[in-house]
Amino acid sequence: MLTVFLWAVANNLNDILLPQFQQAFTLTNFQAGLIQSAFYFGYFIIPIPAGILMKKLSYKAGIITGLFLYALGAALFWHAAEIMNYTLFLVGLFIIAAGLGCLETAANPFVTVLGPESSSHFRLNLAQTFNSFGAIIAVVFGQSLILSNVPHQSQDVLDKMSPEQLSAYKHSLVLSVQTPYMIIVAIVLLVALLIMLTKFPALQSDNHSDAKQGSFSASLSRLARIRHWRWAVLAQFCYVGAQTACWSYLIRYAVEEIPGMTAGFAANYLTGTMVCFFIGRFTGTWLISRFAPHKVLAAYALIAMALCLISAFAGGHVGLIALTLCSAFMSIQYPTIFSLGIKNLGQDTKYGSSFIVMTIIGGGIVTPVMGFVSDAAGNIPTAELIPALCFAVIFIFARFRSQTATN
Repeated sequence: MLTVFLWAVANNLNDILLPQFQQAFTLTNFQAGLIQSAFYFGYFIIPIPAGILMKKLSYKAGIITGLFLYALGAALFWHAAEIMNYTLFLVGLFIIAAGLGCLETAANPFVTVLGPESSSHFRLNLAQTFNSFGAIIAVVFGQSLILSNVPHQSQDVLDKMSPEQLSAYKHSLVLSVQTPYMIIVAIVLLVALLIMLTKFPALQSDNHSDAKQGSFSASLSRLARIRHWRWAVLAQFCYVGAQTACWSYLIRYAVEEIPGMTAGFAANYLTGTMVCFFIGRFTGTWLISRFAPHKVLAAYALIAMALCLISAFAGGHVGLIALTLCSAFMSIQYPTIFSLGIKNLGQDTKYGSSFIVMTIIGGGIVTPVMGFVSDAAGNIPTAELIPALCFAVIFIFARFRSQTATN
């Protein structure tokens, strides 16, 4: 549960870093979106090596490795801020994401195999409520220690600064990330130590011999013939892309659409959307315990798509409220797609889950695409059509392609 909380903190602090770095380094929406690209590329690279590590050793080894990588990446932020090096920040984000990729590749399937398969969807959604809680804490934490530490200035104020004043102001924006990330390093290392001292239960999936599981290529060949797994890979790519894009540009949406809105105050809407996410996770978990998971997923995806369309065409306060509420219906999508995707994979569960975790790269692809569309259109609302399209794909998966099938 702690690991789920910790990866939520890292993921959602990116939404605070984006507007902070956008002003400190004078980035366009597209360039700011590359923050998510660097982050999620780490998720893309690490899951297969993590799956191999878990196959050779255990789920516990994957979790511990992930935590140490997480701490290493966060530690780089101190020096990156001192020398005001944007590239080094991106390297740190990449290493953090590599650690989170290990954590998710290990922890998500570990939760699903801890009990009866019939209740795996419920267990994973319940565990992921800690993700929602971590998301709220991350935004409040980031708003207090990063965004509010050095107030953002309007372009008129920046234009009146001397070159020395402007340089000092931008450096102060970057230095504000040091303390929060050092706190994270300390907590992550403490959790890693606790897990090292904790005995994990023996699981049947950890006891398969290499001969029984076969080679990586044999496992991939079997997975490629499983329709619901293939569609889960696509759906998860779309989901993470939509979620990341919506959250990354929510503060920017508020600042552009609401006259007089500041980035610091707009972060309250980001906190609000995380609260919606948290509430939606609890209600969604309850619904999944009573209705077929794929039907709940289909309904949530359809509502999320509708809210994105409202935010795209309405704009202003109506669009901002729709975008804020959208998170309530994103809430159960990631764990439900994941559990539906690895259902009945048997000996191929570790590799199957690795590929699904790899699709988190969607956050690093869809976000800059949305930034490019917003730059081209001259506004953020038009770009909300991108996540709406992503939710449409998830609806198709949930409604027509989520049931166990081959070919």
